[in-house]
Amino acid sequence: MKTDPELRLVEEHLRRSGFRWTSQRALIVRTALGTHEHFTAEQLLQLCRRLDPDISRATVYRTLQVLEAAGFVAGLDAGSGGRRFEHVIGHADHEHMVCEACGAIVEFHEPGLARRLLGAAARAGFRVARHSLRVYGTCRDCARRGGGP
Repeated sequence: MKTDPELRLVEEHLRRSGFRWTSQRALIVRTALGTHEHFTAEQLLQLCRRLDPDISRATVYRTLQVLEAAGFVAGLDAGSGGRRFEHVIGHADHEHMVCEACGAIVEFHEPGLARRLLGAAARAGFRVARHSLRVYGTCRDCARRGGGP
């Protein structure tokens, strides 16, 4: 579960953007920011419906769209696995390997890679606010089965 300051930050952004802070929106935000898994919009809907069976699909999708636009969650194309999301507020920078055959997502953190990226940015006079790296290919399991591109 996310801390109160992070929830308040999201709440303030939603209110400034013209959205009401309802119990359903609070549930969506708490659920999206509280999971450490990559999730689809439909999975988020199902997680929320466990606590509020009346929550609407439209409210979940619309709120997720606003969260992504504001940079609180990030979406990535997982190939056949569809579009997946993860919270990024309060989450350390990391990279992803995405299997184009099964949609599996593997997170990794490579300090040397991050240092090289920051060095390249500094040499170009670019100040990095955040970064994202996605490597697409075939996971070990799919490669063993002869799957993948």
